[in-house]
Amino acid sequence: MEVLLVSIIAFIIICVIVYLFDKNKEKLIEKFEIEKKEIMRCPVCFKEYDDLKLKECSNCESYLDKTTKYILPDKLKKQIISIIFIIIIIAIVVIGGYYGISKYIEEKERLEKYDNDISTCYDLIKNKSDYEEFSNIIEKHKNEENFEEDAYKHFYIAVDERIENIKNGSEDKELVDMLHDIKSSKLDDDEIKNKIDEKYLLAKSYSNLNSANKYIESQNYKSAFDLLQEIINSNKNKNQEIVNIATNKQNEIKDKAFEQIINEAQTQINNQDYSSAQKSLQNYKDLGNQTILDMYNNVTNEVNRIEVERKAKEAEEERKRKQAEIDAKKDKIIVDTDGKRIYKVYMASNKFSITGNFKGNGHFSVKLLDDNQDFYDLLVNEIGDYVVNTSTDVVKGNYYYLQIECTRGTWNLSWSGTYGS
Repeated sequence: MEVLLVSIIAFIIICVIVYLFDKNKEKLIEKFEIEKKEIMRCPVCFKEYDDLKLKECSNCESYLDKTTKYILPDKLKKQIISIIFIIIIIAIVVIGGYYGISKYIEEKERLEKYDNDISTCYDLIKNKSDYEEFSNIIEKHKNEENFEEDAYKHFYIAVDERIENIKNGSEDKELVDMLHDIKSSKLDDDEIKNKIDEKYLLAKSYSNLNSANKYIESQNYKSAFDLLQEIINSNKNKNQEIVNIATNKQNEIKDKAFEQIINEAQTQINNQDYSSAQKSLQNYKDLGNQTILDMYNNVTNEVNRIEVERKAKEAEEERKRKQAEIDAKKDKIIVDTDGKRIYKVYMASNKFSITGNFKGNGHFSVKLLDDNQDFYDLLVNEIGDYVVNTSTDVVKGNYYYLQIECTRGTWNLSWSGTYGS
């Protein structure tokens, strides 16, 4: 761009010089003692000849034109060269000045925008908790090496100022929520992530200290004690100042908190809610209060006794259930009339065997029916005395019906493959 500008200015200057020279040509020739000489010039190869009688160019054989040649004195040539050099220097200085001023203005505008956006980043965090817009501004300056670092410096300043307000008793849930959301998001920069974690812990801890103070004001010492313990645990080996504050407050309310803890547990014990009482006392049994420790041990024994009884009861119920299942599978007489008896049997094996005898002179039969009481197999079908010893294949786990019929006689049978009577 600058080279083009130089060329344009130089062209304009040359045009002006040519115009002035042409307008004042005669005066200039006379003033500067410029010699005029007529020559012959080739319009094609521009070769010049002093002999005015020549008609053709010896180089390209083109017809020559007669023209006037101006011969400048050496002194004038030097002056012209000096003037041209001065003009070029002036042009370069002017363009350089223009370029420098443009760059200065551009850099000034960039710095102003840089500072304004840094200030906006601070304001977004200090007054609006708008981390999304804060990130958008950083993205717009991603090609500027130090912008993100400066933006986060102001981020930390704004957060620290708000934490200081929380420390002095103010509520700032928006700050705590914003820091929680940021630390829960995916941050690529570990240094920033660690800083955010630190700021969140400080903001959350001082906010919890304020909540603990409110619990104390409302005489809810147990809740205050628990919240202070949470602060101590989360800040251990990190923020000793907060740990000391929370520990001192705990010591101030410890006796009243223990009293409320004992009363709450005693109410649960009176209601025979030993499990809840155990949970209520568990976190305090090692804090040096003998009453709490004794209560915890007593309710733990009671919880264990109840658990033993519960397991024993469950075991007995399970035993009864299994026995009931077995009893349901035992052989049952469902029909018992003169000369006919039917048993409902549940097969415990894939083989059903039957032995015994029949005494008499009547008819004796034994049939096996399926679970729909349809005919399955004829095991015995005799008249007169008979010794029974037979078996048949069955399906394990299915119900069958054993039908025994006789006339004028008695029988004595036993079988295997079922759950028995």
